[in-house]
Amino acid sequence: MASSNRLRSLFVLSSVSVGLLAARDASASNVLEVGEGGSEQMQRGGAWVARASTPNAAYYNPAGLAGQDTKLSLDINVIVQHTCMSRVYAAGDTTTEPALLSSDPTDPRSALFPRVCNDLAPFPNPQISFAYRVNERLGLAISLLGPNAAGKQKWPEFVNGANPAPQRYLLLKADGLQFNPTLAVGYEVIDNLRIGGSFQWGIASLHLQNASMALNADNTRPDQNDVRGLVQVKQFFIPGFTLGAIYSATPQIDIAAWYKWSAPINATGDVVADSNYFSKAVQSGDQSGVKGTDTSAADCGYGQATNICGSGKNATIKATIPMEAKLGFRYHKPRVIPTPEGEAPEAAPPASSHRRDPMSQDAWDAELNLTWANNSALDTFKIRFPGNANGDGVIPVNGIAGGTLPPNADVPKHFKDVFGVRVGGDYNVLPDQLALRGGVFAESSGQNQQYQSVDFAGAARFGFALGGTYRLKVGSPESKSALEFSLGYGHIFFAKQDQGANDRNAAGVSGIAGVACNPTGNNPANPQQPDTCTDGKQKYRTNWPVNLGTIWNSVNTINLGVAYRF
Repeated sequence: MASSNRLRSLFVLSSVSVGLLAARDASASNVLEVGEGGSEQMQRGGAWVARASTPNAAYYNPAGLAGQDTKLSLDINVIVQHTCMSRVYAAGDTTTEPALLSSDPTDPRSALFPRVCNDLAPFPNPQISFAYRVNERLGLAISLLGPNAAGKQKWPEFVNGANPAPQRYLLLKADGLQFNPTLAVGYEVIDNLRIGGSFQWGIASLHLQNASMALNADNTRPDQNDVRGLVQVKQFFIPGFTLGAIYSATPQIDIAAWYKWSAPINATGDVVADSNYFSKAVQSGDQSGVKGTDTSAADCGYGQATNICGSGKNATIKATIPMEAKLGFRYHKPRVIPTPEGEAPEAAPPASSHRRDPMSQDAWDAELNLTWANNSALDTFKIRFPGNANGDGVIPVNGIAGGTLPPNADVPKHFKDVFGVRVGGDYNVLPDQLALRGGVFAESSGQNQQYQSVDFAGAARFGFALGGTYRLKVGSPESKSALEFSLGYGHIFFAKQDQGANDRNAAGVSGIAGVACNPTGNNPANPQQPDTCTDGKQKYRTNWPVNLGTIWNSVNTINLGVAYRF
């Protein structure tokens, strides 16, 4: 019984490890985000780096601040991400799952769990930016925005009555708050060449929850053996920057480039673990048997005379944020200004006049963007807890005799670099008053199928967007002051993720287990390598994957925006 209890404590770590995947920070072709933020950007399908004509250029291309009017903008993307999974029971899985369609796990027809989906809860993602026109060549901006992704996810804990949900080892809940205060400057160094840069101060708070296994042995019942874990981490300074340039090769053609870099996430916090949580008594409302561990307390939350947990900060999460780059080509047709009968028409002021306002200067425009994200740099989410030199955990788990949190709960991802193409444009139906826009995009897959999960939608994607802006002049006829109202809609289609749906022996991601090596008697830990067993496998992992099956994703976005031009 002591060994089973020990195993049980370790599963807490698995819930933490997979949960991190719900954290998001990125843009463009980065697998951690879905589409673009901002009104014009989103409504053009992301084809905007050469246009860069709103205060959100502070982040998306600060070179576009040079020549902008002074303006305050508030944009909100309301994101609905729908993800479903049909998990397959791995061939080597020795647990007894009551949620299977058949009670015989050797029958291939019984290998499919009930299909589960996340809650369809709209997630508002606001961006507020202010651009200040210092003079005709210099612009400054301050912006507050977050990654364009659904910051909350909620998955079922139980299915078919009191049976634990099949995706629980991947994710139960995710609640992330992240925003990036940004300071930016854009300057036209010579006629028709604008450059810019921004500095970002990233702040993140993540609450991530899932389940893990207590035992890694035959005939264990998840409803009696699993533990629910919640990891809560924060980081108050994630530095980053963007660089951008726009070159107006002719009065009709702009060429632009953009680059983004960010320091990695290195957040710290603690874990709350509930043993016996998935018992049927919990489903019926009786949680008397649930015992919790809280590593933020010196006694780990269970009243023993120990300072093992110290002053908290016993969980550490590290993850690389991929670099990104864009190249943009924009053609815009200058607007012809009507004149009294008998006089030749005049063209709107060209870009070389330094001021940039496409709604009043252009009849229409079209833009092509090529994007790249270095997602391959994000190979592993590193999740660590205190341990000893032998690779064993030192933090006990309440209710589990001899149980500890494993020191290494890393989650392998092995993403691939993503390349994308975006095409979009505007048509000024009523010059300086009403603009309609739309765009489409496609991106290559960043997902390594072996490491698929329900956290990020890393599969190949394509989508479309459309929308418009209405500009209402305010004040005297000579005043430039105006209110702008924007409305848009976008949809993203994702390729199906499918690993092991037709092959239960397929490779995948192992779950966290409550014993270092399985079987314990014949396969002890390797004294030469603290993180491995003598068979070469990583310690505290199951001998079977928990992510096999089919995963579907789709995203709908509604955009609302309002801006005031001074």
